[in-house]
Amino acid sequence: MTIIVLLLSLLMGLSFIVGSFLTKKIKSKALSYFSLSLAFMIFMAVLFTDIVPEIVEQTTTYNQLCLVICSIIFGIGILFIIDLFVPHHHHEHEHNDENKTEHKKHLYHIGLLTLISVLMHNMFEGIAFYAIAMASIKSALIAAGGIALHNIPLGIEISTSFKNKKDNALLRNMLLILSGTVGAFIGFLIGELNTTLNICILSVTCGMMLYTGLIELGSETIKDIKEKGIIEGLLVGAIIFVLMIM
Repeated sequence: MTIIVLLLSLLMGLSFIVGSFLTKKIKSKALSYFSLSLAFMIFMAVLFTDIVPEIVEQTTTYNQLCLVICSIIFGIGILFIIDLFVPHHHHEHEHNDENKTEHKKHLYHIGLLTLISVLMHNMFEGIAFYAIAMASIKSALIAAGGIALHNIPLGIEISTSFKNKKDNALLRNMLLILSGTVGAFIGFLIGELNTTLNICILSVTCGMMLYTGLIELGSETIKDIKEKGIIEGLLVGAIIFVLMIM
């Protein structure tokens, strides 16, 4: 059973490659904006249909509420500190070479923070997925399908953000593929999580995704709202959001 769960988590991770493949096949500037706004909607969907409801359900005491608040602040703080050390380039949408370069650097900045958030989320998600699978393989299959679907647009966003950088794409993709499986294996090693630890993990993840989703992806989506691909990404993201609620 454990082997099946680990293989399922690996297949979930492989869905990131679908996004990476689409990025290579579709050579369009609009794809960058589409993936940006779509990733923003996916982050919000995961937060408000999965993570936040789970935190609310498990938080039943004042001490747990304090833990949630502190953990969310800690999660935001982690990325804020990382943000200080990652080159950050603001840009205006003029069409000269200098500003095109600034735009590419800014996309890289967003992609890097998105990558960090997604890797952390995947590991914690893998732990939760292992627990779900141990309780019901049917529920695990449904969860795996949902996770795989929301990994695809995130794969597009991350690949698009890094496509102008000469970094190790193979290493990045391997981290994305294996992070969920590592989480599932950690779940296997530690067994059932106690409520306090689970709340802490969920809340830290919530903080990190709030920071990336709102401060990075959200602000950039609003700034670029008139660019071709933004509205389309928001609409597709909204459809996925609704499907995740159902």
